Amino acid sequence: MPINGSQTVDDYINAWANLPSVMVDILRKVFLLLAYSAVLIGSIMVVWGAIEWATGYNELGGRKNIIRGVVLIILALAPMFVSTV
Repeated sequence: MPINGSQTVDDYINAWANLPSVMVDILRKVFLLLAYSAVLIGSIMVVWGAIEWATGYNELGGRKNIIRGVVLIILALAPMFVSTV
């Protein structure tokens, strides 16, 4: 960028060339947010199901919540397991 603050055609071309990397970065952050929220919700489901199962309040529903929570956590972490292989 020139010292006087005016932009040249090269600056615009470079900005347009960087757009794909910016979009990939935004998509990566969105997918990470979804994965983190899935792990959080899965963890809450596991804890809630364990409490239900342990107290006998909703024994069958508690077991189902534990299974659903574990499956949700595994699905959220699956890309990590696949990328390390």
